[in-house]
Amino acid sequence: MSKKPTIFQSLIPILTLIGLIGLNVTLLGDDTLSGANQMSLLIASGVAACIAFYNRKHWNDILKGILHTLTGAIPAILILLMIGVLAGTWMLSGIIPAMIHYGLYILRPDYFLPAAVVISAVISVATGSSWSTVATVGVALLGIGQTLGFNDAMIAGAIISGAYFGDKISPLSDTTNLAAATAEVSLFTHIRYMMFTTGPTMLITLVIFVILSLCSDIAPTGASVESVQQTITTHYNISPLLFIVPVIVIVMIVRKMPPVPVLFIGGILGGILALICQPSVIAQLSGDAELTAGGAYRVITKAMYGTISMNTGDPAVDALFTSKGMAGMLNTVWLIVTAMIFGGVMEAGHFLERLTSALIRRVHSTGGLVTTTAATCVLFNTTASDQYIAIVIPGKMFAKAYRRNGLAPEVLSRTLEDAGTATSVLIPWNTCGATQSSVLGVATLTYLPYAFFCYLSPLMSILFAWCNIKIRRLVQTDPGTEAENRNN
Repeated sequence: MSKKPTIFQSLIPILTLIGLIGLNVTLLGDDTLSGANQMSLLIASGVAACIAFYNRKHWNDILKGILHTLTGAIPAILILLMIGVLAGTWMLSGIIPAMIHYGLYILRPDYFLPAAVVISAVISVATGSSWSTVATVGVALLGIGQTLGFNDAMIAGAIISGAYFGDKISPLSDTTNLAAATAEVSLFTHIRYMMFTTGPTMLITLVIFVILSLCSDIAPTGASVESVQQTITTHYNISPLLFIVPVIVIVMIVRKMPPVPVLFIGGILGGILALICQPSVIAQLSGDAELTAGGAYRVITKAMYGTISMNTGDPAVDALFTSKGMAGMLNTVWLIVTAMIFGGVMEAGHFLERLTSALIRRVHSTGGLVTTTAATCVLFNTTASDQYIAIVIPGKMFAKAYRRNGLAPEVLSRTLEDAGTATSVLIPWNTCGATQSSVLGVATLTYLPYAFFCYLSPLMSILFAWCNIKIRRLVQTDPGTEAENRNN
């Protein structure tokens, strides 16, 4: 018969992981994703397993926990690999260069950062997917911002802030539907109630980025922007027709087609478009004097799985138009796998259950309950490394506590989204943080200070709870019957 872990035992693996990650960041900087963080997760998993063994937990139980979490991560891994395929062929076909080319005509330094937030938000609301938004429009916005002279961290923070705004409020978003279903509230009631905290958070985020745009000490010149545009048109055939494929992909996403086939189809269409619109680029990359069937196959296939880079004579521009295909995602896949192992051991050893039950016992007020819920979501994002787990498990755990305190279910669903969805991208080893870092090529801890929307969201939810602003309550109308008080 296995024993339940103590609070101290439950904290040991988490403190081990935090300590090792901190050591990695101090000694290795941005290179931690190349293996150091993965090893830290495995070591922390080993520590958790040893404590579970001490508490008489059997290996088969731990293995089942690991396999369960790994199975849940397979869709995220497939999406990540398909993003690699899409990014490679969209770069080769000229889709992303075209976005950068036209974007440089429209966007200017004094309003670029808030514009990046708004553009990302609009696309994310329309598609319901922050991952697809970052992998397509986000990559182009990053290139535009780099050309204008902005810091990569600021650009990534703006893109991610906008993308996760859309991920929170879009009725097409999986997390929006999941939070509503978990709290047992209607979808549009959830969205409407969530806007009370999400709206002010987005407004504050935009104001901050307006100030940053106006005050940033950047030194772009008209010549540098024009030089990049000229380099693009010299090496690529740029035409509005290149946007046909992105439009097709957005339509498929809006029609709720599964993301893996959508991204794969988008990647294949990008390869076909490259063959039609960029024969000279393919010939140059193949090393052949002219386009051949064999050369085209080699280049398009390599764009899907490996690194391709244009040789323009300008190293900065070459870096801008380099893609790494599926191979560029492998470090992130490895990180997700090791994070799921850690989450599986923590779940099988009942460490997470012990920590969260201890938190619930100490809750005595509305502000305390919302704060504890938000903290638990962040805890699961950190330990289970998956935003779906960070929404579902706290939602089920705290549902009775919310009813017992007379709080309507939309208060719970709003808190789950504000803390569970928004903070997932701030954890380097979470599937969201690892993916966005890999796609944009900016380390999670580098863009974290500028992802204002993501860490202001749970703080706004907590502030509203403590100040009793827009906290909808349940009132007893008849014995055993509850109705919602709509005065809040």
